[in-house]
Amino acid sequence: MTSFGAALRQAREGLGLSTQDVALRTKIRGDYLRALEDGNLAALPERTFARSYLTRYARELGLDPQPLLSDFDRALPAPAGSSAATRVTTPVRPARRSAALWAALAAGALLIAGAAAYQFTRGGNGTQTAVTPATGASAGAPAGTGSSSAGGAATTTPATQTVRLTVKVVPPGARVFLDNRDLGTAPVLAFPVDARRQAELRVELQGREPLRQAVDVSRSRDLRVTLSPSGTTSVLTDAARPVTTGTKATGTASGTPADQGSGAGTGTGAAPKPTPAPASAVKVTYSGPSWTRVTDAAGRIVFEGTPPAGTVKGFPKGVTIRTGNAAAVSVSVSGGPSAPLGQSGQVVTRTF
Repeated sequence: MTSFGAALRQAREGLGLSTQDVALRTKIRGDYLRALEDGNLAALPERTFARSYLTRYARELGLDPQPLLSDFDRALPAPAGSSAATRVTTPVRPARRSAALWAALAAGALLIAGAAAYQFTRGGNGTQTAVTPATGASAGAPAGTGSSSAGGAATTTPATQTVRLTVKVVPPGARVFLDNRDLGTAPVLAFPVDARRQAELRVELQGREPLRQAVDVSRSRDLRVTLSPSGTTSVLTDAARPVTTGTKATGTASGTPADQGSGAGTGTGAAPKPTPAPASAVKVTYSGPSWTRVTDAAGRIVFEGTPPAGTVKGFPKGVTIRTGNAAAVSVSVSGGPSAPLGQSGQVVTRTF
């Protein structure tokens, strides 16, 4: 990891923010933010844009961007040679350009004089050669009005519109993708995306049936996803009305209402029954907001976010908890006493 990446990550975690939180504030893609923190230069766009993202990210975290930019330039130097070539050729160009300009002005004056003499000799016949003004939907007419184009054939390409996409998932901790773009770990809240009629939503979580579904994002959406156990049907619903069932839907499940919230359905009885949640060996209680990431023994993220005060979450034994405000996070193991992980503002990582 580069030093600028380590500084960004330490500052973000110290503020109790996730990369998803920063992406919403800066409008920078979450995968670019993670690439900056990891020093993964190959995953970043071209150098000019990457430096701009680094500057914006640092200022959002309250850091001075100049030392970070210096470290970035050492890791990815600017291409050499282009500026030197410009400096060599620049001094000789003004004289040539000046001569060419005077020649062009002289030629223009001759043409104007010739045209004036021709019109004078034609007398009053100049109206016979006048150019007819463009009409209808020709160049110069406003596009997209439809009033002057024959048959309404003229069209205007609309400007790209940004809408907001919210995706909440049960159980939490799933990864959310839109057209293979990583939107981060659920819940995804008001994520800015380009409006379009059809996009592919993909939601994945270890041990659950993934959901892959075409959705309309021509307007802002608030979607709910219930991931069922593997081999059964996951469900996608809209906050306002049912959308459709997810992947591997059977004939009997396709007619099941999708807005029941539990993902079990009530139509034909063919949908799977909800699996009761096992008793949690590790209970995490939040007395204040604190960014937290929980990973299992294999290093997979089972939860990441900033729960509000009063939230209680349960996890099995063997999880590793990393938090940016240790005093606000208390942990109880196997029903034992609950104790805070550390002091206020302290970044702590512990395994239970």
